[in-house]
Amino acid sequence: MTRVINLFSLLSILNVSLVFAQEAPISPQKNNDGSSEVFPVFSYGDKFVLNDEFMRVFNKNKQGDSSPTKQEIKEYLDLYIKFKLKVEQAYKLQMDTLPSFIKELAGYRKQLAQPYLTDKTVTDRLIREAFDRSKFEVNASHLLINCSSDAKPADTLAAYQKIVGLRTRIKNGENFEDVAKAFSEDPSAKNNNGVLGYFTSFQMIYPFENAAFNTPVGEVSMPIRTKYGYHIVYVSDKRESMGDMKVAHIMIKYYNPSQIDSTKERIDAVYNKLKEGGDWTSIVEEFSEDFNTNSKGGELSWINRTTPNIPVEFKDVAYTLKVDGEISEPIKTRFGWHIVKRIETKPMPSYEDSKELIRRKVERDSRSELNKEVVVARLKKENNFQEVSGLQAVQDSFTVDLLSAKYKKQEGIGIVLCKIGDRDYTDSYFFGYVATNQTRSNKSLTNAVNDIYDAFVQQINLDYEEGLLEKKYEAFKNIMQEYKDGILLFELTDKKVWTRAVKDTLGLQAFYDNNKAKYMWNKRADVDIFSCSDSKTKKLAMKLAKKGKSAKEILSRCNAKNPIAVTIESRKLEKSKDPLLEKINLKKGVFKIEDGNQQFKFVRVNDILTPTQKLLEENRGAITSDYQNYLEESWIKALKNSYPVQVYEDNVSRLYND
Repeated sequence: MTRVINLFSLLSILNVSLVFAQEAPISPQKNNDGSSEVFPVFSYGDKFVLNDEFMRVFNKNKQGDSSPTKQEIKEYLDLYIKFKLKVEQAYKLQMDTLPSFIKELAGYRKQLAQPYLTDKTVTDRLIREAFDRSKFEVNASHLLINCSSDAKPADTLAAYQKIVGLRTRIKNGENFEDVAKAFSEDPSAKNNNGVLGYFTSFQMIYPFENAAFNTPVGEVSMPIRTKYGYHIVYVSDKRESMGDMKVAHIMIKYYNPSQIDSTKERIDAVYNKLKEGGDWTSIVEEFSEDFNTNSKGGELSWINRTTPNIPVEFKDVAYTLKVDGEISEPIKTRFGWHIVKRIETKPMPSYEDSKELIRRKVERDSRSELNKEVVVARLKKENNFQEVSGLQAVQDSFTVDLLSAKYKKQEGIGIVLCKIGDRDYTDSYFFGYVATNQTRSNKSLTNAVNDIYDAFVQQINLDYEEGLLEKKYEAFKNIMQEYKDGILLFELTDKKVWTRAVKDTLGLQAFYDNNKAKYMWNKRADVDIFSCSDSKTKKLAMKLAKKGKSAKEILSRCNAKNPIAVTIESRKLEKSKDPLLEKINLKKGVFKIEDGNQQFKFVRVNDILTPTQKLLEENRGAITSDYQNYLEESWIKALKNSYPVQVYEDNVSRLYND
């Protein structure tokens, strides 16, 4: 999706006006349930906006819980009328029928539908579980026997029996790492003996994470099945998480064992410079061989003790540093020698602070399948799912081509396999689903067909429910309308105002020519702003400036020993628009800046410039903005001619308390 459109953000940037009328042609009336009175707030063309719609969008955009004031209602009414006029024109132009619009709205709909297709209880449980686990780190090892998710029954049984036998050997006293190195079918086990190190929630696939967190320290789990095969997990330690840390480092690389000692001498020399009071940033820039960080003080991204791709010994040392600014002694990793500096730390966030982030992770994680299973079971009951002929009616229609994903869609004969509500799902519909969703499989043909039929049933139940959302949920219907109108508003405003103002160079020039009087420079000062490293340097620079020495001469004298002792910024400052001019007299001369934060700065006013005309190129941004406002106003005026607006003042006054 190319952008996210916030309807109310768009409304807030529209510069609009309003025409008022006095009487409403529609009398107040009751809602169908008789619970609340509805009445028109305004009309445009032949359409009316009632109070329930207006107050719904007003309250959604309003901050705070206080009763609306007259000013708030009037201001928002002004915005909402303009919004409705523009969207009405977009519909008249049939912009809602464009393929690009339909595709974009469908993408938003998918996102907005997700909360309605999940089970809140399950989601909340998964979020809480993940949060509770994030407070701890598990150090575990594993042993894997390969077995794909679509393995044949005989192969599955053989893999299971093999891993059970290996678990028994470990339970009888054999060392886990020795057995993993000898028998694990995870290739990395030959080097790491199956040791995974510390990890926390979301860093392993969900079934594996469950085994690790549910197995006591010192114990071996029962076999668990993942998409990779069967695992047993040995848990060697559990510890509390310590939050995130920002660190910087200096690194001296070595490329083979023969360089370890010589590079150790270099890192020790660097360490001694730091201990003697050397500036960290300067030393990093001069000596560190991490070329991604040596230009920014050696700073790394935030890390924690389970961050992958950071050596364990590096993280362990970082977390021994007790205060910000503390540095470590040199340490060796597989990358080289490091000196680590603690910059700052962040404690573990609270549940409320991390809830939404964890929710998004849950939605993307394999554990979301648990939620889907619960939802589909509920939807089958709510929407009256029924098996009719079922899978058995078409089971024999498939050949082994399905196992190699070479199934070619066949025509059905209209057999109803199942139904949801009053909608029939026939064999043709199922065959189409299979052709689109088939994958290679090592299972028997019967099991492969069963699996894809189960997936088909799950999908049609979710799709059916998604199609009912506008009917079942008023809130979903409203927000979909808001997004639809918002996209149309954005597209049409972009076409009529924003892009036009940028591309219409002739129109912009004509607007500038007709409004030149608005674009004048006030009285200005041509200045040099001197920034000095200390008071002594400032005194010398000011002395030279008062003598009329050029900026080049001043820099040459003051920066002879230190190339950055003095820097100069030349600018033209406009009276009443630059705070710096408030600190000095607007006349030629050299002036101190008394502000304590700028104590080593001073200003030389070289010339006072009289008011002059601003050229278009000098002020293109502001002139373009004004041109956009002009286009906006002209557009609104034309819209009101096409769709006359009437505001029913008596009814508007019922929306606020005086």
